[in-house]
Amino acid sequence: MKGKIAIVGKPYFTDGFLLAGIKDIFQTDERNEEEVLTKLLENKEYALIFITEGTNKRISWRLRKKIEESTYPLVIPLPNIKGEGAEEENLRAMIKRALGFDVMKK
Repeated sequence: MKGKIAIVGKPYFTDGFLLAGIKDIFQTDERNEEEVLTKLLENKEYALIFITEGTNKRISWRLRKKIEESTYPLVIPLPNIKGEGAEEENLRAMIKRALGFDVMKK
């Protein structure tokens, strides 16, 4: 699996990724984040799309379901500026979905 990395969110979230050298930054707000995310999901150039937990909570249930079922691109919600983030089990489920097996299984 080879593809680009996209970052979607408000400037406070995306600026650090821009400084790290990631070029595909999509600065959004509550009004357009769902539209931008939908377009990125349809664009098969991207392998990973990072969003905030806040964005993940705000988007429609239909788009969230599409994201949860998607293995390419893989959408990964990251903690927002307040530090609120996905629990370990959610991350574990995403990794299992992407790789096809549970890497943390004992």
